Amino acid sequence: MSKSIFSKVAAVACSVAAVVAMSISVSADGAKGTKVAPAASELKDVTNLVATKVQVDIEDLKKADYVVTYEVEVMKNAGFGPSGVRLVYPSDSKFTVLNNADGFPATEGDLIMKHNTELAKNDDKFNVAVGVMGNRNTSGDGSFFFVDFKLPNTVKVGDKFPMKIEVDKFLDKDNEPVQYNLVDGYIEIVGAPVVTTTQAPVTTPAPVTTTTPAPVITTVPTPATTPAPTTTVTTAAPTGETTTAITTTTVSGTTAKATTKAATTKANGVKTGDTGAGVAVAALLLAAGTAVVAAKKKED
Repeated sequence: MSKSIFSKVAAVACSVAAVVAMSISVSADGAKGTKVAPAASELKDVTNLVATKVQVDIEDLKKADYVVTYEVEVMKNAGFGPSGVRLVYPSDSKFTVLNNADGFPATEGDLIMKHNTELAKNDDKFNVAVGVMGNRNTSGDGSFFFVDFKLPNTVKVGDKFPMKIEVDKFLDKDNEPVQYNLVDGYIEIVGAPVVTTTQAPVTTPAPVTTTTPAPVITTVPTPATTPAPTTTVTTAAPTGETTTAITTTTVSGTTAKATTKAATTKANGVKTGDTGAGVAVAALLLAAGTAVVAAKKKED
């Protein structure tokens, strides 16, 4: 260590005036977010300089005009005095360091509140520097310093910005080196993500074509005309009589109906072969039309 911590702090002090002159604005209270405790494996049994892990809700960030108040802490503090510490933020983050109400780029925490300090920033190297002077040690855990960052309004849920600590000197009141451990942190933007609903395209159904079947034509066949069977009934005539079967066909519509009756004559009636008798019987049947008449000739 070729130079003492005091020479570096003095150099920082020389730049303060220029920093104040280039002040952008005096910050209001920024969003502080929710701190996430470092993992046990990140902490050592020495003085731990911790860049906090902080989650900032996007709505709270908007209400604070995109300003975040960021904290550097000391944990397991064994006591330190003169020191020079820098907080480094991402070069591509587009963060702007805001000056506090007193015109400085950082505000002392409770651990160094009673010490002489010098506060500066280097925009070209994306850091804020804090120098502590004096001949006494700090004690206990607590806040080292705070920085207000103005974030771009393009940040969104899920964005995460790493934060680191660098040390020039870290001494006790007797100017002896103090062992330390550095814990990196971040600023993370959280909150409900914006859900974009995309409407599904409306599909127009194809027109339904209805086919009317051709009428079924049923042809009913004309029932066949079946001639009625001819039945001949022969009745035995008493002795001395002659029975002759007479068949008459009656036509009704398309159905022929045959009826047979026996004509009975006595032996002493009309003689077989008598022409007149045959004509008389025929004339009677024709005159009756559809009726079948068998008349029995009277005896003399």
